[in-house]
Amino acid sequence: MFLETGNSLKITQTVSGLFISFDRSVVEEYRFGENRLVSVGPIEAQRVSGWQDGRFVSQTLDDSGAILNESWELLADGEVLLRKISLTEGDKQKFSSEQHFDRS
Repeated sequence: MFLETGNSLKITQTVSGLFISFDRSVVEEYRFGENRLVSVGPIEAQRVSGWQDGRFVSQTLDDSGAILNESWELLADGEVLLRKISLTEGDKQKFSSEQHFDRS
C-alpha cells in the first residue's frame, strides 16, 4: 500500500493536481478527479481523488482489497493542515492516524 509520511511537507498545486513532497524526498502526485492505476516499483493500486466539501480526498485500493483513505484540509484560518489517514481491509479498520502540519 502507498502510505507516505514525513515531518515536513511542501505542497505544489497546478491546474490539474497536487504534488506533495514529504521531508524533501518522496513526492506523491494526486490528480484532480483522477481514477487511475498508480505504481511504485512492482506494486500497483487503483486511486481516485478529488475535492469534497472543502477537503481533498483520496482513496487507493490495492490488489488484496485494502483501501487507504486520506483527506487533507486547512484549519485555523489556513495556518494548519490536517491530514487524516485510515486503512481498512474488508470491514475492519487496520490503522488510522491524524497529522497536523503548521504553516511556516
